[in-house]
Amino acid sequence: MKTIANCLHFHRGRIMGFTICYSFKGQRRVLEHPADYLSPNVAVCYALLDSGAVLQEAMPHWESSYLAIVEFAEGLGITEVRWHQSISRPHC
Repeated sequence: MKTIANCLHFHRGRIMGFTICYSFKGQRRVLEHPADYLSPNVAVCYALLDSGAVLQEAMPHWESSYLAIVEFAEGLGITEVRWHQSISRPHC
């Protein structure tokens, strides 16, 4: 049984992470990623993986340039990738 006490106890050991927001073919999507650090390149890559678009067309080779990754993502319909640090919380 979930109680307020259980929820408060969980928050003492908060899990830091990131909320990644992006648009895929005009539809807004949000995903949570637990991590201490998230680079711009990795944020776009997680959007690519989450959308499933990258499964339809593989990158010819791994692009290390942020602009190259963004250009590839935009070509598959992924735009407006934004992220911010967040705290994961239980469903109380």
